[in-house]
Amino acid sequence: MVRKKSLGFTVLKGIGASKGIGIGRIFILETSDLRINRKAVPDKPEAELLRYRSARDRVSVRFNQAAAHILKELGSGKGNILDVHALILKDQGLNQEIEFLIRGGKKAEVAVETVFRGISERQKLAENKYLKERFTVSRDIGRQLVMELLGAHRLEVVKGKGDVILVARELTPFALADHPANIKGFAVETGGPTGHAAILARAYNIPMVLGIAGIESAVENGARALLNGATGELIINPSPEIVADSLRLRGLEIDGEAKAGAEKAVSETKDGRRIELLMNIANTHGLNTANTCGADGVGLFRTEFLFLNKETLPTEEEQFLEFEKVAKALFPRKVIIRTADFGGDKQPPAAAETGGTPAYPGLRGIRYCLAHPALFETHLRAILRAGTAGNVGIMFPMVPGLETFREAKVFLKRTREKMAWEGVKLGRAMRVGIMIEVPSAALMAGVLARESDFFSIGTNDLFQYTLGIDREDNSYSAYERFLPPSIVQLVQLVVESAHKKKKPAAVCGELAHQLWALPLLIGLGVDELSMDAAHIPAVRQAVRALSYAWCRELAQKALLLETPAAIRDLLKGAAGE
Repeated sequence: MVRKKSLGFTVLKGIGASKGIGIGRIFILETSDLRINRKAVPDKPEAELLRYRSARDRVSVRFNQAAAHILKELGSGKGNILDVHALILKDQGLNQEIEFLIRGGKKAEVAVETVFRGISERQKLAENKYLKERFTVSRDIGRQLVMELLGAHRLEVVKGKGDVILVARELTPFALADHPANIKGFAVETGGPTGHAAILARAYNIPMVLGIAGIESAVENGARALLNGATGELIINPSPEIVADSLRLRGLEIDGEAKAGAEKAVSETKDGRRIELLMNIANTHGLNTANTCGADGVGLFRTEFLFLNKETLPTEEEQFLEFEKVAKALFPRKVIIRTADFGGDKQPPAAAETGGTPAYPGLRGIRYCLAHPALFETHLRAILRAGTAGNVGIMFPMVPGLETFREAKVFLKRTREKMAWEGVKLGRAMRVGIMIEVPSAALMAGVLARESDFFSIGTNDLFQYTLGIDREDNSYSAYERFLPPSIVQLVQLVVESAHKKKKPAAVCGELAHQLWALPLLIGLGVDELSMDAAHIPAVRQAVRALSYAWCRELAQKALLLETPAAIRDLLKGAAGE
């Protein structure tokens, strides 16, 4: 232990076992609470046996309740740390040994302490490393039985004492499993960061500092204290400045942890429905694993942006290097590269260089590329070369129907065959999918699903072409949560068509990150959502708060509604607004 005294406050240094800031009055948990009168003799051994058995059964029930609570908090694996406690209590040989001593004239608490102390000491000296490290388990079980027999439930003594920092020589995991809420931190002399007590402290988000030697004599009951579980410090009589600074730093730490946690958490509903969260990108500038916000991959690489704002068309090598960069950066996560969606307000540079059919206002997406074979072949060659990474898929935009899709696949196949004949290194055949952006494709989804490996619904254009409005039209912007029944029904049709052929269906338009639409999209069966990376943490958190079964019920109700206003009211009501 390190003591530092300065300006009226004292710092006791230990080992941080559970992060956080705890502020309260010191409460010393005296070890004398468990002192046993070893000279006492029971009046009737049979009554003492019943007293022991009743206490054992009560402790067994409490162990089971605590174990279930911890399992819920920690999940399987670490959440099973109290399972062995209840099993040991049922051990026939152990109970026979305790009852033998009671029949011989020992008080129940004396018999229990004697037997469990012997077990603990033997484990402590054992050559077997596992047994040696687990001697505290036996000691904990014996102590809980003794406390039950004496009516000394140790942590209960702090109830009604206000916010406290509990100081103890040692602390058992069972005690933490049922701790009073007014305990704001634990400062303990013994134990280690990997011990069960420390694991539970972290699970309950209670600050804990261990390894402060002689702590009971180093502090006074009732003293004001601040416990910093990150730095391993117990500060006695901290100044207001120290308190404010500690809380500020902890706030910054929590923000960082929340962001990291959001990126690592699984995007899964409470009842186990996995929703992949992918990101949309337009280029690879600054792309690395640190700024993907935990995305499951790239669901939409808008490749046309590699061409725009340039005086000449990018070469095959230039395009390949960009595609290879993102494939390697995200590996083994998948990367879906959409072929260039030219047309409308997105025209390639030096249009005369593209060759093929002259452009006209309605020529867009995959039809533009098919009308300009020189541009398309160079583009596909770059994507196919990047496919050697093994995690790349290709997606065609603005596919109006089966004929056009087949034409695009034939062009892709011939390009690949030509490259193979040239000796270009190629990976295995890519997955080939379709952007569903026009009503004709949505209505033919059942046919397209037979020949497409996946669907991605582009809700931006699907809105435009279904409703007959321009993407730049602001007349609908006043409608909060505008979602027409026609769009809901088309999304359902596309998803069901994909699932019938065991193909995944994604949403990659702006609707994908709208939290108000999330329950409906999940309920309609959407498998993946692709969005700007910055939206992913919030969407992941929202997914984890939802039940898939509830979302399904919501979607079924929405499918019966006839106006956008009715759907808006349904979603508001579901959100409790």
